Amino acid sequence: MLKLPKTFAIFFITALGFLLFTRTSLADVTPPTTTYVQTPSSPDGNNGWYKTPVRFDLTATDLESGVKEIWYRVDSGTWQTYSFSDALNLAQNPSFEEPAASDTGISKWDNTVADSAGIYSQDLTNYFPGYAAASARIEAPGGVWHGINNKDYFAVATPYENMSASVWVKTQDVTSPAYFNIYALSYDVNGHDVETLLAQSNSITGTNDWTKLSANFVVSVADAVGVYVDIGFGSSGTIWIDAATINSGASSATTSVTIGSDSANHRLEFYAVDNSNNTETYSCTTPKKNCIDFKLDQTTPGNWHDSGAFRGLFGSSHELYVYTTVEDETSGLSTFTDKYQYYTENNPDFGRYSNLLGCNSQWQSNGWATLFTPPFNPGVESAYLITQKTDFCNSNWKICKIVRFYSEDMAGNYATKDFCINGPWIKTSGKAAVRANNDISMIAESNTDNTDGLIEIQGTSIDFFTSSKNWKAKSIDPPTTYNYDVLNALVTNKTTITDGKLRASSGKYLVDGNFTITNQAIPSGYSSNTFDQIVFINGDLVISTDTQVANTSTALFVVKGKVEIAKTVNTIKVAILADGDFYTAYDVNEGESNSTLTLNGIYAANKFIFQRTLQGTNNNNSPSEIFNYEPKYAIKQATFFGNYKITWESIE
Repeated sequence: MLKLPKTFAIFFITALGFLLFTRTSLADVTPPTTTYVQTPSSPDGNNGWYKTPVRFDLTATDLESGVKEIWYRVDSGTWQTYSFSDALNLAQNPSFEEPAASDTGISKWDNTVADSAGIYSQDLTNYFPGYAAASARIEAPGGVWHGINNKDYFAVATPYENMSASVWVKTQDVTSPAYFNIYALSYDVNGHDVETLLAQSNSITGTNDWTKLSANFVVSVADAVGVYVDIGFGSSGTIWIDAATINSGASSATTSVTIGSDSANHRLEFYAVDNSNNTETYSCTTPKKNCIDFKLDQTTPGNWHDSGAFRGLFGSSHELYVYTTVEDETSGLSTFTDKYQYYTENNPDFGRYSNLLGCNSQWQSNGWATLFTPPFNPGVESAYLITQKTDFCNSNWKICKIVRFYSEDMAGNYATKDFCINGPWIKTSGKAAVRANNDISMIAESNTDNTDGLIEIQGTSIDFFTSSKNWKAKSIDPPTTYNYDVLNALVTNKTTITDGKLRASSGKYLVDGNFTITNQAIPSGYSSNTFDQIVFINGDLVISTDTQVANTSTALFVVKGKVEIAKTVNTIKVAILADGDFYTAYDVNEGESNSTLTLNGIYAANKFIFQRTLQGTNNNNSPSEIFNYEPKYAIKQATFFGNYKITWESIE
């Protein structure tokens, strides 16, 4: 900025136009420089991994025409741009390249206090990278404020303007904070200076590499003609100052990017363009100036599968080895961190006996035992875990004998998974999709696959549930769903059932309230006649007896509330779509064994509450619930809902 005569404040408006024209018409041939602040600043996990999303605050600095744009992209994706306005730098000689014969040795910057002890100079050997080839240096023995300012070459400003300022500062052995103050400059009636403190920047102490100090401020002086910065410190030590900016904008040229997806090969690339269309020289080699490589794993080990238990050659029937397989797809599994504990009804919590084969030894509450796991290399995606031979104290298989496995990945994320040795599990067949609007997490697992079709989840983890086709789809958004109200509106001219009995004929029916299917509610011929019907239950549905239709028939129940199956029911061969939860044995008692429930048709609900467990070791080979998909419902029920098309494709 050209120096304004202090005694000619009345000349301000004319000078302002001249100054702005002069600054913007100067040739800008120096490209901008982009720096970043990273949060977390270093890996917060193990082995160089981050465990939480990483935020990058990208700040571009241009000392002449100002920053026009910051460009960035993530993992070689599409380049994104963020544009800025009012980025013209109003500070003169901002990189301290122009020498002078003054006490400071730098043109247009003066020392703030007449101080013979302080040394003010232009340093041609130490400067902020990207802005060669000089900086301002202040070396002081201590005592008073040691600073430099551009008061005589202030930045023109208007009252109540939103502005920002920044400088890059490097310190050595500074014992009190180094920072800068922003002052508004105005004149009294006699033409004397009036200085008003507007803001103070952040500060640094001690020894630091180049650090950005900045402040946003409002010119809150009614007759201000400009602003200036005073940069320094009030103690012994040495500071270097470079890349000073004063902008007529509310903030610096900064944009933020947060990366929150798991990957071992994340890369953020960036560069800036100034208002003279100079593009920052891009470099992503050593040293990496315009890119950052890092790895992020937020997901704990999971997808537990292929689990079970077996007895050894010797010992009692309740002395078992228990095993499982665990996976981690991103950072992989760590070694020598996995362990286990267990639960029996002898104790109220998880832990271990001091002697794993002696239930009369001391119980160690929350104690852990080491696994007898075959060795594997650190970082493998899948590992087989097996316990030592463990005594579960008795053969009361009505009560779950549970092993809690612990696994940790290379990033330091860990997970526990409880496996009920004698617990229930479900099985589906008919090659239909099993869909969950979250994860799938069972407490036990069959010794065969649970389904012959697709497993689809909105979450990321499928535990103790496998497909013979090995078809899995994770993180899939929910499909379009139709609840009771929507389907009820699509089907018109329904016949209301008021006598508490089903119908053995084709039709559209409505039960306006709760309904219970008992032997008395099932009419003669219901299981043998040929018909297609839809029944709307505007309430809860309770099924207390086996309910089925012929293979040539369909019966679809659309339920507004919940569905409750009695523990004595063994077979259901209808289709049920429920807005509420689906209970497979709502009246079961604690520790009570059940027979397998077989369900043929199509089933959907808010949640399936699987409540059945089989007696003894029957759970090893028999599921507690079996779902058999029947595609006849997709075909024969379509006529109730209008002109819907069905397409069949083979993907095998």
